[in-house]
Amino acid sequence: MGARKLRYLPGMATRLPSPAHSTRARSAARMAVGVGVAGFALKLGGWLMTGSDAVFSDALESIVNIVASIGAYLAIMYAERPPDEEHPYGHGPIEFVSALFEGVLVGVAGVVVLVQCTESLVRGAPELRSLDMGLVLVAISAVLNGVAGLSLVRVGRATGSEALVGDGKHLLSDLWTTFAVLAGLVAVRITGEMWIDTAVATAVGVLLLIVGARIALRGLSAILGRQDEADHRAITEILESHRQGRAPAICSYASVRHRHQGRLHWVDMHLRLPRGMTVAESHEVASAIEREVLDAVGDGTATAHVEPCGDPACARCARAGG
Repeated sequence: MGARKLRYLPGMATRLPSPAHSTRARSAARMAVGVGVAGFALKLGGWLMTGSDAVFSDALESIVNIVASIGAYLAIMYAERPPDEEHPYGHGPIEFVSALFEGVLVGVAGVVVLVQCTESLVRGAPELRSLDMGLVLVAISAVLNGVAGLSLVRVGRATGSEALVGDGKHLLSDLWTTFAVLAGLVAVRITGEMWIDTAVATAVGVLLLIVGARIALRGLSAILGRQDEADHRAITEILESHRQGRAPAICSYASVRHRHQGRLHWVDMHLRLPRGMTVAESHEVASAIEREVLDAVGDGTATAHVEPCGDPACARCARAGG
């Protein structure tokens, strides 16, 4: 039996991502797959022409780009499924799993590159050929990755998609490795020193290990529920302003907790209100603050738990006649 869609209950403010954001995120993910395939074809051609270890390392990362972009697209599609009784917090965390998977893939690519470089050191640096055409093909792939990476990061941040942000940052890191490869090929062409190619490839392999670890750790941290510092600051600033008297005023607040579930935010907070306030009045205060919090952090669900103020010396309770 399929999972039933979750019905949101009174007492919480909920705002789901707009269809326009979802469409934009899917389009960006499809574009990333296309760019990955085109970039791999260019770098593969460059490697076959030149026999360069450095170009091989760059082409290998492009394979990771393709697999990661496909994973990001599938994750975005799954994350858009609405919350249900089996997944009451939605399906958004799959995007964090996608980012973790991508980081692991990048790290594996780094290991493969380092193994290739070790073999080259043992058997001797390869003789490079057709450097001019190889430089052109790799340079074109660099332009594609740069444009696509910036676009993915921008769309990912605008739509709240961690999968797109991770994929975009990976493409931008690939851009820097491609620049290093280009510089190495130019150096080989000028000096005729073939060992430079293997040295550049080794540096690319190490960089892939570092970038992969960072992407994976970020995804793992998000899966474990790490709180976003910017979100926490925005939420507490709102609550503090109401504690200091901005309408609707509250006596105090506590237990502010929040997390990302993909593109959705889930916020819980305890509001302490004057003891004499009615249930209806308390609900109005909680609803207003919930909506304000979502205005600040973005799409998701905010739930305010209301409780009577327990401070006998509370001036606000005294003024309210509590």
